[in-house]
Amino acid sequence: MSNLIQFPSKPDFGEVYEQYYDRIFKYTYTILLDREMAEDVVSETFLLALKHYDSYDPGKASIATWLSRIAHNQAINVVRSASYKKRAEMPEYYEPADTGETSRDAEDRHLITELYSRLTEEEREFLNMRFVMDLKDSEVANLIGISAKAVNKRYQRLLAKCRDLIGDAY
Repeated sequence: MSNLIQFPSKPDFGEVYEQYYDRIFKYTYTILLDREMAEDVVSETFLLALKHYDSYDPGKASIATWLSRIAHNQAINVVRSASYKKRAEMPEYYEPADTGETSRDAEDRHLITELYSRLTEEEREFLNMRFVMDLKDSEVANLIGISAKAVNKRYQRLLAKCRDLIGDAY
């Protein structure tokens, strides 16, 4: 019996790409609110991830957390760049290729788009970590440098704000 700690093994990078592409795109898009910029950032994210995949340690962070951090840093670099300009009109909303969308889905999509347009970048990003990237409080805490309890409290306040904004909009 060995005393060595066994960490999860790394999956093939192609599998990582397939599994996380949409989640990283949605996460990045909701920071930038621009499809082309988001696509560029996602490409940069996966190129950087591939370049540094040998140094990725599954014992330190999940793949989702690691990719989120790379995507976050790349998106924030774009936001800080001189070329980034927030569009005044309503942002487009990411839709999967095969939507099969009902009228209820369209209403929900419109409501989400309206809500996101009324939140700050930081608030959108925070919601996305939970609902787009499906990160746990501990993973979000690790990413932004606060306690998991503080993450939970921040979610509660932000969800209350969203309920108020939805009430104002409808």
